[in-house]
Amino acid sequence: MIKEHLHSTTPLEAQGSEPLVVIRDILKKQGPGTVLGPVSLDLNKGEILGVRGKNGAGKSTLIKIITGIIKADSGTVTMSKETKAAIGYVPQDIALYPTLSGKNNLAFWAGLYHLHGKRKEIRIKWLLDEVQLSDKTNVAVEDYSGGMKRRLNLAAALMITPKIFLLDEPTVGADIESVDIILNMMVHIKNRGAGVIFVSHRDDELEKICDRIITLDKGLITDD
Repeated sequence: MIKEHLHSTTPLEAQGSEPLVVIRDILKKQGPGTVLGPVSLDLNKGEILGVRGKNGAGKSTLIKIITGIIKADSGTVTMSKETKAAIGYVPQDIALYPTLSGKNNLAFWAGLYHLHGKRKEIRIKWLLDEVQLSDKTNVAVEDYSGGMKRRLNLAAALMITPKIFLLDEPTVGADIESVDIILNMMVHIKNRGAGVIFVSHRDDELEKICDRIITLDKGLITDD
């Protein structure tokens, strides 16, 4: 079991490493209005970047543009091929099959990441241990609590070891125990050298683990 302290530490960027992701002047419009931008920021190796803002501020749009799920209308998102191939993404919506067990859900995601055989079995067991769901391995997800679903949703994104880890409100509806487990995993991934973007409306969660926090307001980064 991972034992990490939930506090921010000096990001590896301070040691002179290049940013993992460089975002410059990205802009996304919807109809006559602007959803996001122009926004510019860097994501550094070994840091957690917190993103907060009201509903509709552009937080999810930012995450989806970085993942490549949607395209910006203008601007650039630059990262290496190796980084792009190792993106972990936890969407706000639960991306699980309710009638499948926890283990079989992870097996499905393992297949998408081309993880097979003994490596797959070891990874699934490790992840179920880390999110404290080993006793629910063969239980259908529809019988999980909300917090358990959030933990398994996180585990599904970690079937690969990410270089960048993007989480969109991963603790919504989770109990205190589940929140702590999820935050703990983010700190662990950050300490392994990944860059993490953590979107949350909870300032207490952001302040507990983030190295930097930005606020989006009407699609723009504000000073507060």
